[in-house]
Amino acid sequence: MTEGLRTDDPGVLLLARALAHAEPRRVILCGSGDIPGLSGGATRLVLDVRELDDARARKSTAIGIGDTAAIDALPPMQWAVVWPRAHLGKDFTQLCLARGALALGAGGKLLCAVRKHKGAESFADFMAALLGNVEVLARDRGYRLLQSVYEGTRDDTLARATIERRYLVADPRLVGIELVSAPGVFSRKELDAGTAALIDHVAGWMDARGLEPRFAIDLCAGIGPLGIWAARRWPQLEVLAVDSSLVATDLIDENARRAGVSDRMTTVLADGLPAEPLPPWSDRRGAIDLALVNPPTHAERTQLGKLLAALRGWMKPEAPAFVVVSRAGVAREALEAAGAGVRESAAGGYAILEARWG
Repeated sequence: MTEGLRTDDPGVLLLARALAHAEPRRVILCGSGDIPGLSGGATRLVLDVRELDDARARKSTAIGIGDTAAIDALPPMQWAVVWPRAHLGKDFTQLCLARGALALGAGGKLLCAVRKHKGAESFADFMAALLGNVEVLARDRGYRLLQSVYEGTRDDTLARATIERRYLVADPRLVGIELVSAPGVFSRKELDAGTAALIDHVAGWMDARGLEPRFAIDLCAGIGPLGIWAARRWPQLEVLAVDSSLVATDLIDENARRAGVSDRMTTVLADGLPAEPLPPWSDRRGAIDLALVNPPTHAERTQLGKLLAALRGWMKPEAPAFVVVSRAGVAREALEAAGAGVRESAAGGYAILEARWG
C-alpha cells in the first residue's frame, strides 16, 4: 500500500465514489496508490520500488513518476487522480497534478481529494491555472473533492515547468559542489540536520584513527550526499548507494557525475540492501569497511529492523556501521537483535549509533 494512504481515509473514499463507474484502463493514478473498487487495469505513476512491486502484483501498469517519455507515450486518459501525500510536500502534489493534467484527453477530468486545512484552496487555484476551471464536487469530514475538466484549454508551459522543477542543495560539508534535488525526495531543498551531524561525526571518528575505507555502503541514500561526500573525501573509496525511490536513485547518478565520482559509485534501486548477486559487489559481502545510514524517520519497527539487520552480512568484522536517528531506541534494539555491539553518541540533537559485528 502506498505510504500514508489508508483505504478508509475520507479523501480516498471520495475518490472511490467519483470513480465508481470509471473504466480502469482510462484512469491514471498520479502518485496516489490504488483506489478501492477500481479493478486492475488503471495506470499508476509511482515514486517508490515498493509501489512499483505492489502495482505489478495488482496487474496495473506502473510507470515511474519521473519517466516523462513513458508517460507521454500513454493514450489519452479520461480520469487523472491525485491524493496528496502531505509528508512529501506541496510541490510534489503540484507535480502529480501537472502529470495528471497532461495525461488527459478531451473532456477528461482531474480529481484531487484534499483536506481543507492541508492546502485545498491553493491546490484548487493550481488546478484552475492548469485547466482553466475547478469546482468542489463533494465534502466529507474536512476533505474536499476538487475537479477540473480539460475543455481544450491547458497551460502546458506551467505543467512542464512544474514537472521539471529542480533545486540545488549546497553545504560547506560538500566542499564546493551542489547536489541536484527535486520534489518527492527527502530533504529536497537543503542538507538535512541528521546527515550533517553524521558527516561531522564520521569525519572526526575516521580521522582520529587514521582510517581510509576501501568499500562503503550508503543505505537510504536519498539524493546521495553521504556517499558522494565519502567518495570525494577518500579518493580510493568505492560506494554502493541504495535507495527505494525511483526519483532519488536517478538523482544519485546525476549528482555523482556532477561531483566527479560516478566511476566509484554504484546506485541500486531496492527496498534495503539487495539480496541478489550484484556484480562487482556480490563478492564484497563481508568486506565493507564503512556503512552510513540515515533511515526514514517514518519507518515501521519491523521495516527498520529488517533494513538494519541486513548490514551484518555485508560488514567486515569490527568495521563500523554508523546510523543517525532522532531517537535511538528502536534502531538500537534492531542492531543489537542482529548481533551488533552498539555505542551511542549525541550530535546536533541526534543519536548516532556505531554498530560493529565481530
